[in-house]
Amino acid sequence: MPSEKLPSWLLWQRLSGLEVFKDFSEHQRDSFLKAYESDPAIRLRRFTPGEVVCRKGEYELDLCFVLSGIVDLYDYFPGGEPTKIASLGAGRFYGELGAIGGLPRTLDIVAAEEAEIFYVPRHALKFVEINPQARALLAERYREMAVKVTTAGLELFRGVPSSFIEELAPKCEILRFELRGIPLVTQGEPGDSLYIVRDGFVQVVREREDGTRRVLHYLRSGEYFGEMALFETGVRWASVLTAGKCELIKIGRDDFLDLCRRYPQIEEECRKIIALRREQASAVTPEISELLERSGQLGVIQADALLVMDLDLCIKCDNCVKACESLHGQSRLIRSGIQIGKYLIPSACRHCDDPKCMNSCPTGAIKRRPEGEIYFQYDMCIGCGNCAIACPYDNIAMIDTPTFDRAQARKAHMMNDPNFYRPYPVAQHDVGDGGLLKRLFGFGRTSKRKPVTLSPGRDYDHVPVAFPIKCDLCDGLPFMGCVHNCPTGAAIRIDPAKLFEDTGAIAEGSRVRKARGGSD
Repeated sequence: MPSEKLPSWLLWQRLSGLEVFKDFSEHQRDSFLKAYESDPAIRLRRFTPGEVVCRKGEYELDLCFVLSGIVDLYDYFPGGEPTKIASLGAGRFYGELGAIGGLPRTLDIVAAEEAEIFYVPRHALKFVEINPQARALLAERYREMAVKVTTAGLELFRGVPSSFIEELAPKCEILRFELRGIPLVTQGEPGDSLYIVRDGFVQVVREREDGTRRVLHYLRSGEYFGEMALFETGVRWASVLTAGKCELIKIGRDDFLDLCRRYPQIEEECRKIIALRREQASAVTPEISELLERSGQLGVIQADALLVMDLDLCIKCDNCVKACESLHGQSRLIRSGIQIGKYLIPSACRHCDDPKCMNSCPTGAIKRRPEGEIYFQYDMCIGCGNCAIACPYDNIAMIDTPTFDRAQARKAHMMNDPNFYRPYPVAQHDVGDGGLLKRLFGFGRTSKRKPVTLSPGRDYDHVPVAFPIKCDLCDGLPFMGCVHNCPTGAAIRIDPAKLFEDTGAIAEGSRVRKARGGSD
């Protein structure tokens, strides 16, 4: 359903009775309403009975408040139909896992009757958390849901009833880190907790008796560490550091050992992991350790989908670059980069686990599909270039508008889809006197999107000088140009774990695959 804007006074009248907003001061209220008035992504949406509000797996990173009506929550179980597990009525909220932690939706949500839902996107959450009571309420709810969802997906907790997890959740601690290289535990110190990696990656490093230091492996979302000190050594066997932005769930020693006493299979699983990690550590040579260290520094480990060239197969014909340029007007990959083993990792979007570009976009134009691929929704893009500046790997370029238009028109012709061609995709935010471009930069369009043919000497409604481009796995096309046009099969997309599969230094777990659908 289309979104709408209520008058600020009426919106606050409806929000002020909700638990999250009830303790706002006048200053906090005014700050929130000012953000609401200026940001089109903070909006109200209406849904009819039976209408799907969101699907499980979608990356809708909004905190959502049910203002009226009822929505039903459904989950899928192996071999069965969707099962209703709960309902949310007016005054309830959902979406804290996405808004705070960047997680996709964990359930299908369907309107049970006419419903109104108020959306606060992730980038605007600060205007809610400005209030200490609201911030504490959201943090508590987030901890409860993060522990529940994370443990439900771990083999370690298989067989543990949900009632015990609900009892355990308040005893857990959520830890967040933004930078690489922050020590989490130090080799030789007493072990007092088990840590679960909820998001991101951590690096495991061991100082050997001969004084050398080796990077042993990287742990990703869904893995854990600290079990060796709890069951065998009593002290940390290795040091663990952040490998970039990450989030951890910390379970205290006594609480975890109590869990193991009640459910002995947990200790059995931990001891299997201990044996496996000792075996893997023995396979890490100084050369492999150096490669692991370098891969972490260059962000290779944190990628969800690496474009690589198998140098044993590559004949340097440049067909991959030519195909990319032909499809997109300007090549989105450069056939040069770093080499790991037999693979060359060229400069192309990696669909990062922690996409800096997405967090820098002021309009929410950078999206992630349920398949994991990151793409631009161009009818929300204002051409500001923030994403290109934010990308730490220089894998986003700004392409001049005429070249962008020609490439889009070529793809529209190829797909026989006129909707693929969107020459000036700013209409969604930049319409009328209150358009986003006018609010941000002092200029804007005065009418809805309309066809424009560029000709010298004419005046036009504002059109951005350039638009961002990056590898989006050829979004909307039934193939990936670079991979499709490689005559030897050298160009492939892989999980970073493939680079170190002989050592098991990184577990497989990439969620990225090319979507089958069209362009959004």
